[in-house]
Amino acid sequence: MEAAVLASEEPLVEQGSALARAVRRRPFLWAWAVVVVIWIAVVGVPTSRPQVFAIIGVGLIASCTGERSAWKRVVLDWAPLYFILTLYDTLRGLAGTWLEPHALDQIAFDKWMFGGTVPTVFLQHTFYTPGVAHVWDYIAFFVYLSHFFAAFLVAAWLWKFSYERFRRFATLFVGLTFAGFITYALYPAMPPWLASRTARLQPTAKIIDEMWSHIGLSNGKHVFSGTGQLANPIAAVPSLHAAYPMLLALFFWKTAGRRRWLLAAYVLAMAVTL
Repeated sequence: MEAAVLASEEPLVEQGSALARAVRRRPFLWAWAVVVVIWIAVVGVPTSRPQVFAIIGVGLIASCTGERSAWKRVVLDWAPLYFILTLYDTLRGLAGTWLEPHALDQIAFDKWMFGGTVPTVFLQHTFYTPGVAHVWDYIAFFVYLSHFFAAFLVAAWLWKFSYERFRRFATLFVGLTFAGFITYALYPAMPPWLASRTARLQPTAKIIDEMWSHIGLSNGKHVFSGTGQLANPIAAVPSLHAAYPMLLALFFWKTAGRRRWLLAAYVLAMAVTL
């Protein structure tokens, strides 16, 4: 009996030893991981550009324990990307300020494409309950938030394990971002919730604002209200929220194999969320 108990405990002891060895090999990386988990639990999921880049940068440096020049490589590769995207954030607030925002064109296109129905109106009428957060609302909320960090986590993984692909991905990401800026600078477009406030569409809600309150971070909605650098309320065409998942899908499609369904599912989930 005692022998059986001891035998059953051996795998647990081995797992504990393996974890201890892993911590000893990369103590800074594990410390970083603990801090990030605590940050998310106390403050919330990081969404601002400085937060995301700081967390990723420190994590990459921590993962390169023993490499004296690691921090230099992180700075040289990620600082230009950060400043380019910060420039985009600054310019984004100016897009559309000199042209009349469009509303009816995209509504007419939606009705033509979906048999007379605007998808946002249909989905909210079917699944949305004012003042109530369903399970699918939380799922959609976190899918929406993934826009602000998913591509950067992928870029960090590529930087660590496939540097040439990182360079290609970063170039495509920056190019796509500025192509989006140019498009909605020339064609400012209202999203459905804003079009409904101007009586151009049936009533629709900006559910993202409500969800911040449901998770206890009501101040978070001000980041996405269109008054700061992280949002532009008339930049609905094109939607970079939809474009980034598509970029990820196309970039990894050839090498994803059986995991392609995950890429497709992310694209579809973001489309439904929007």
